[in-house]
Formats: sequence, structure tokens, C-alpha cells
Amino acid sequence: MSEVTSRPITMAQVAQYAGVSQASVSRVLNGVATVDPAIVAKVNRAVAALNYSPSEAARSLVRGSSHTIALLVPDLENPMFQGVLKGLTVAAARDGYRVLVADSAEAVGVEADIASEARSKCDALVLVSPRMPDAELRDLIHRTTPVVVVNRRVDDTAAAQLSVDYTTAVKELGMHLRGFGHRRIAYVAGPALSYANEQRALGLGELAREHADLEFLTIPAGSSMEAGYDAADAVLETGATAAIAFNDLVALGLMSRLREVGVEVPEQLSIVGIDDIPQSRFAAPPLTTMSVPRIEIGRQAWNRMRQALDGESADHPLFYRPVLVARRSSGPASHASGWVGPARPVLRLGSTVVAQYEEGVNVDSVLSPRPYLDAVISRTGTPLTVTEPTDHPHHLGVSLAIADVNGTSYWGGRTYVRGEGSVMVPNHGRQRRDRLHIEGHALDERLSWVDEHGTTQLVEVRELRSAELANGWALRWRSHLKATLDAITFGSPATNGRDGAGYGGIFWRFAPEIARVFSPAGDTERDVHGAATPWIAFTFPERGTTVVLTQGEEQLPWFVRFAEYLGAGPSVAWDEARTIPEGGELNLELTAFVLDEELADAAAVDAVLPALRAEAGL
Repeated sequence: MSEVTSRPITMAQVAQYAGVSQASVSRVLNGVATVDPAIVAKVNRAVAALNYSPSEAARSLVRGSSHTIALLVPDLENPMFQGVLKGLTVAAARDGYRVLVADSAEAVGVEADIASEARSKCDALVLVSPRMPDAELRDLIHRTTPVVVVNRRVDDTAAAQLSVDYTTAVKELGMHLRGFGHRRIAYVAGPALSYANEQRALGLGELAREHADLEFLTIPAGSSMEAGYDAADAVLETGATAAIAFNDLVALGLMSRLREVGVEVPEQLSIVGIDDIPQSRFAAPPLTTMSVPRIEIGRQAWNRMRQALDGESADHPLFYRPVLVARRSSGPASHASGWVGPARPVLRLGSTVVAQYEEGVNVDSVLSPRPYLDAVISRTGTPLTVTEPTDHPHHLGVSLAIADVNGTSYWGGRTYVRGEGSVMVPNHGRQRRDRLHIEGHALDERLSWVDEHGTTQLVEVRELRSAELANGWALRWRSHLKATLDAITFGSPATNGRDGAGYGGIFWRFAPEIARVFSPAGDTERDVHGAATPWIAFTFPERGTTVVLTQGEEQLPWFVRFAEYLGAGPSVAWDEARTIPEGGELNLELTAFVLDEELADAAAVDAVLPALRAEAGL
């Protein structure tokens, strides 16, 4: 029995079968329009009969094009480069091009040779984050054009360029950490010849010059997870309270080593990265980082390459600005005192966080979304607020809420309507944050009160000032409300016909703790509710804690609840509506003294208040 060997059909066999020359077969297969239709028919019949597949390499020689481009990266394991590759590959495939990938493995000495070899097999070259010196890179581009360069600026060449603004990115990370009270920050640096590393270092230098209180310490590392792991001990030796990693891989490696040695992130050391690779979201804790549009950069790299292949000169360089993604790997510095954390401010006194300030954007629309103080505690840990309780889900810790502002509810939930009773109204407004600034014990915010139609009714300037006390802490809340487009009337369920329901203003909903409430007017709800006294006190005997709420110059009636729930606040519209003209202002103030002691009665409060005010300086 003879052995049969299967061999590819050749162009010569197709020509013989069709009875034409090989040159004619070649012209037909390459789509030459001037070939006699009868010859085209013969060749096509022969191709079908013999199941002929032309050699792509041979066709490339005829066409002078391989329809393949080369991509060179310094480390293909880096998900940042994988994202660029994905975007480039998908976009190129739509135009009938394939991508050949080469990895220099951070070997700078052979990078140019690898690039040249890859280009010899392809129509063009894409260089991502090349590490080679400028002169060598310019020479390579001159020899291998067309070239697109990603993440590297190179002057005096025709190469199209796409870059990420890492200078601004690292400065934003630095300011994020500064907002958390960090002043001594380690920079875990990337490869020494990396242009992106150079840009990061430049940004940190600018930031240090702009803020004399910031100190940056550079720790040599690299671009891999192993580099971050190996640098962790050196980072700890600096005494820094936060670290900016060259990229997310370095940050993840750093966090891995910190877990091994028992260092808590972010409680003992805050960690941030750059790139927002997929693994960052699933780290423990999730990593704060700067998001870079990896796939979009790949797409645009192909668009620039397509222009170059068509003989068009490169447009101006493209620059991408990363976006901060704040997650839980960054937090307050352990020594910080005052308001810290621009994304989600907390009030920290030494090692204790006594309150956090929420923007309220995730609050349901029917609860009148608004910023509020949450998780308020005494320095000894007594819980003092509750947010969205089941009995009144529209109660949000400590917030400024008014039930009727020209007919719009900024209180939330059900409210009393004359002739209808307590109903869920369809006209909830929201308080939109326009600006927030924190510095030490000062938190300043600008808000727009937007009604259910999207119209801004009021502009508020809110000031929160905190202070440490020998036996507790203090907080003053001031709100300055200004009518913008029209006169404003402030009402309440009481002004709409429900006796005693004069709620609306700065309102404190306490945690469900056993408490005793008293004021200069007495110690029963009948005594305190509606009384315009300068202060009201809440003592928690089982906790040894007292909260004294005091008013400013204008003393409003207190809206107070003891039995149903525990809450209080000065009332803007107790039994009569209150109106301010267009351009007019309403000024509200409430100061809380949170004391780690039990004050027994009104006389005890009156005795200590002058000294507390002087100590707090509020």
C-alpha cells in the first residue's frame, strides 16, 4: 500500500488546470481589472476545483503590503498595555489589519533591535512606552516610519503621538492625600528610563513647590507587582503616612507585602496607584487610582496609524487626562485632626473619627437628597446620630431640612398637607453641592437648593467649624440662605394646619439611646417643645455622655421629640410662615458641645457653658 502525501496546490497547478499562464492566474487573484473575462472565469473554475488557497506571504510580496502592524510594549503582563493592545487590535481588524505583538521585557539595550525586526515583517510600528534614549528613539522612528508612539514625547519626528497627562494625574493624587491630612508621602518610582516616571516625578516636584507643607520621598522600584512588593520595607522605613505607586501593579505588590507584615491599609498607610487596571477594583481594600482610558488609547493609536498608512501627516499630539477613582485604600492620616478627606470628609480628633460628612447624592429622591452629618459619636464612642431610620427614613443624621420652601419640600418623606393630612408629596427638592473646601477644623460648602422643576430657589453658604475640648469636642453649623430668583416663604406642617408640627431647620436625629432631655424651660417634652431657649441638653446616663445644643443670636422655638424618637432642632417656621425678599437672606446657627461627662441639670449646664464656649473658640 503506497503512502499518500498531501501537499498544497501551487499556482503552477492552477495555471495548468485552467490552461493559462501563471502570470494570468496572479493577475486574476490580485483583482487586476484589465484581465479578459474569459480568463477570469477559467481561473476561478480551476481555483474552486483544486480548492486552491493562495499564499498570503506571496500575495504580500506582490502587493508590497502585509496588512500587519507591529506593536512593541515593555511588559505584556501589564494590564495597562493589554488594554491598549485590545483597543488597537479591534480597531485595526475592522480595516483588515492584524497586529503582531513584541515584548521587550524592560530590556532597554535590545529594545531598538526588537522594534526593527518586528517592523521588517510588518507595514508599520506602534511603540508603547518605549524606554530607549531620545536619540536612539528618533533614529528608530526615522528608519522604520510609519510609527505611532504612545506614552512618550519625542520631538523633531514625523511620528504620531498619544500621551497621558501623568503630571496632572500625580498632582491630583497628591492633593487627594493632602486632603486626608497626609504631609509625608512616599513615591514608589517606576523604571529609571521611563518617560511616564519622569512625568510623575515632575508633577510631584511642582506640587511640593506649590505646597510647602508636603514632603515627597522617592523609593526606587519598577513597574511590576514584584517591584512594589520588594519596595514595601523601604517605604515603611521612611515614616510616610501614604504612598503613591508608579502604577497599580506596583501598588498591589506593595499592599501584598504590607498585609504580610501586619500594616493596615489605609489605617496605618494609605496607598494609591495609577491606571485603574481591572484588578484594582477587586483589591483588598479596593485601590484608589487614576483611571486611564486604555482601550480608547489603542483605538486612537490605530486611527493615527491609518492616517500614516494613507500618506497623511500626523495631526497634533493627543493628550488624555486620567480621572480620580477614590476607593478605600486611601484615608485619613493617623495623626490628622480636623476635617480630612476631600471625597468624603470625616472629622478626626487624634485617632478617633467622630463624624463623617456625606454629600447625599445616593439618597432617594423622595427623601429630599441633601448633605448631612452621619456616624456622629462622642470621643468615648457613644453613638449620637441615626440615618434613614425605619420610623422616619427621611431623617438624615444632622442636616438642614425644611418642609415647605415656596411649596417645595426639602424635608423628605410624608408631610402634612392642609385638607389632606399626612401624605407623600410629589414635590421634593434637593440640595446640590456646588463647591466644597476643607482646611483643618473648617469645612466650607456652597449649595444650590433646586426644586422639583430644576429651578434653583436658594443659594446656601454652609460653614462647619469644629474644635477639640479637654473632655470632648464641639461643632458649630452656620447656614446662610439667599433667595436667588424670587421672594421665598418658609413654612412647616404647623403653618399649614397641624398644631405643634413646626419642624424645619437644622435638625439632629439622635441614635436610639436612653436619654434625659432638659433646658432652661424644664425637663418634659411639654416644657421644652416650642420653647425659645438658648440651649437644650441630652444626657445619656448609661454612656456618661452629654450633648448640649446651643443657638446663635436669634433664638428660635425648639422642635423636640422624646418618646416617639429622639430628635431636636430650632424651628424656622414654628406657628407662622417666614418670608425673605428676593436677594434676602436667612441665617441659621446651631452649636453642639459633645461632652464625655453627665451633666445633671440646667444649673450644671449654665455653669460650664461660658468656659466651653471660650475653650472651643467658636
